[in-house]
Amino acid sequence: MRIIDVSSYQGAIDWAQVSNVSDIKGAIVRTTIKNGNLDSRCIENINGALSHFNGHFNYVAGYKFAYANNYITAYMEAVKTLELLGDRGALKFLSRFYLDLENRPARFTKSEANEVIKGYLEACNEYGITLGLYCNYDYIKHVIDDYWKSLPLWFARYNSTMGDISPFTPELWQFTSEGSVPGIKGNVDISREV
Repeated sequence: MRIIDVSSYQGAIDWAQVSNVSDIKGAIVRTTIKNGNLDSRCIENINGALSHFNGHFNYVAGYKFAYANNYITAYMEAVKTLELLGDRGALKFLSRFYLDLENRPARFTKSEANEVIKGYLEACNEYGITLGLYCNYDYIKHVIDDYWKSLPLWFARYNSTMGDISPFTPELWQFTSEGSVPGIKGNVDISREV
């Protein structure tokens, strides 16, 4: 089964069409933008996906880019996002909350990544949602400590294979950023269950 990830970049999505694609299981929705405010289509996309759940389309999760670089700022960044989602009634419907560690001007160091993951993990534990990690091959090989191998991994590599990323075992593999799905105008990232 495949899972799409969406944000305001996709514009208005026809969730009825998306949910009728037989091998699309669900969506991962961008939660906030850099300033900490909700993505302008976050709640619309969560509600749109939820309202079209069916026998095969039954998964919705959220993701957020990390802008923090230490434990305290990461914890506060996560809490702010989780509070916003909770206040809008959306948090309780998310299967996962994925932390995206790649959207910074400079790559995280291993020690920074450890602190940021710890901060997000504590916040997610307090809010009762499972934290997952989103990262690419370079991050798995050089930045993410093996200590985090038990966290759900959403792995990005636009290649014909994932390559050897042991000891990590991803649950999702984002294999393209140029996918096409009925109900979405333009390209969309697509992942498949591993």
